[in-house]
Amino acid sequence: MKITATISTYNRERYLPQLFDSLLRQTLDKEDFEVVFVNNNSPGNTEELALNFQKDHPEIQFSYHLETNQGLSFGRNKGIQESKGELITFLDDDAFPADDYLEKLVQYFSNYPNAAAIGSKILLHWEGEKANWENKYINQILGYYNLGNEPKIIHFPDYPRGSNMTFRKGVFDKIGLFNTQLGRIGGQMLGGEEKELFARISMDKNLEVRYVPDALVYHCVPEERTTHEFVKTQAVGIGRSERMRTQEGGYFQSLVKEKLKWGASLLLFVLYLLKGKPAAANMILKFRYWVSSGLLKK
Repeated sequence: MKITATISTYNRERYLPQLFDSLLRQTLDKEDFEVVFVNNNSPGNTEELALNFQKDHPEIQFSYHLETNQGLSFGRNKGIQESKGELITFLDDDAFPADDYLEKLVQYFSNYPNAAAIGSKILLHWEGEKANWENKYINQILGYYNLGNEPKIIHFPDYPRGSNMTFRKGVFDKIGLFNTQLGRIGGQMLGGEEKELFARISMDKNLEVRYVPDALVYHCVPEERTTHEFVKTQAVGIGRSERMRTQEGGYFQSLVKEKLKWGASLLLFVLYLLKGKPAAANMILKFRYWVSSGLLKK
């Protein structure tokens, strides 16, 4: 088995048909990949949708699993444990890959035998009107990730994002699984588990992390994610997650970095005002304030 696509899902039934369709369209030979589907204790008809897909498409090597411990990190760890592929890629339940996604990943890992992990672009799939505050900096909380059009080695604190990150399975034997104290739990907007994992990878100088430009994933942005309340919840969660991640060491450094980010945010505020984009300018400052509040408050 060349690659496992593992999906950990919680209460995202509306997006599963779209994700399943993208798996059917993969150009990689269906004998070369499997799908490990992890239902993270969803309250709706997630199980029904998954099992119907499994029954209707026997050509896809598909296994269904239930993880009752609530949390994305628990779900992802279950996917790792159940996978048979030499490579493991994590597909978000509200995103979908390009048709040649798995084929390109297999080829890139063949081209880069020293790569322990590879990430690529995550582009936004707007379901309605773009937010008037939309800009490439705040778009990151909607899943956007783009380091350009050239392959490169990337170094922590940069790291691939969760909607488009792929690993050699042996990496988890060396550095361990996702930290279950971090990451989204049910509807709580927490995170930090990916950053913490790549921080551990960065400590091993023999583990190379690469960026490639064209193994594409599209992250869905419904209209409800364009509201100020959603951005606030996400931003506070980012701050809280960073405080949790660094509570055993590195918290002071996080505060110093946050101060530097305030300087950059003020500069961006002025630049967007000069461009005639006051909504984007104001959101940059609001976002920074909300992140800081999550970082500082217990």
